[in-house]
Amino acid sequence: MKRCPKCNRRYDDDSLRFCLEDGSPLSASTRDSEPPPTEILPPRVAPTLKSSGPTVPSYLSGSDVRSDQREARASNPVLTAGVIAIVLLLLALVGIAAYFVLRHTNVNESAEARRGSSPTVREGVTPSANNQTGQSSSEPVRGADEISSSNTQTSTPLRITASASSVRLAVQSNTYYAANAIDGKRSTAWIEGVDGAGIGEWIRFDFDREIVIHRILFQPGYFKSPQIWAENNRLAAVTAYFSDGSSHDISFEDRMESQKFDVGAKRTKWVRFVIKSVYYGTDPDTALSEVAFEWEP
Repeated sequence: MKRCPKCNRRYDDDSLRFCLEDGSPLSASTRDSEPPPTEILPPRVAPTLKSSGPTVPSYLSGSDVRSDQREARASNPVLTAGVIAIVLLLLALVGIAAYFVLRHTNVNESAEARRGSSPTVREGVTPSANNQTGQSSSEPVRGADEISSSNTQTSTPLRITASASSVRLAVQSNTYYAANAIDGKRSTAWIEGVDGAGIGEWIRFDFDREIVIHRILFQPGYFKSPQIWAENNRLAAVTAYFSDGSSHDISFEDRMESQKFDVGAKRTKWVRFVIKSVYYGTDPDTALSEVAFEWEP
């Protein structure tokens, strides 16, 4: 066998002297000089790689599973916190709604309790504020906010029932019943309920026994605030009628102050005040916050 030293081509014909491809002189070739076939592709490399192959996917798969588990555990607190926040928000909304419902119910119950059995008639006990020991009092005003009927001789409470010819309709929780004029609060008032200024409308106070009235105190207008006082009509003049058949005209100054009037010694079981004239505000209704009496049995 001969071999071309340039292109390494082999020829079995020993009679050839030159390479048929490139014309190079051929040289003799022996079988021992050829490289062994096993050196081209070592047979032991492939089995080694194949044997280690199955363990790699198994390891990576376990890592991925643990990573997913860690991510799932990490996301659970966020989900739990979101659920808790939603529950707390719902509870807060329910609590706020319950608060307003209970408050509205309490206001209505208080209004019903003050109103009594009739929307225009209410009873109120007005004991003496200055005569708990039976001493005489010439000024029963209890302060800038309240006035109260008082007994100039004893501390026996006097029960007074108030009624009126008309009453303005309630506005939300604000009522304007006749009994508001004897509750001792300047923040409430009787307001007549007819169209116009209420000329000729009246408010009446019945006593549980016959008494002798010496003075009458008024808060003419709605004394809840200076603005509300100016907006509503104020009493300018009224006529007081008594159960003995007598009457007494009373005129008021247009100022937001308690005003007191002497009426002599009127023996009576009731007093009725009829509106004669008013000081006009922007609101057409006429208001009276408080009335109180100085009296004796």
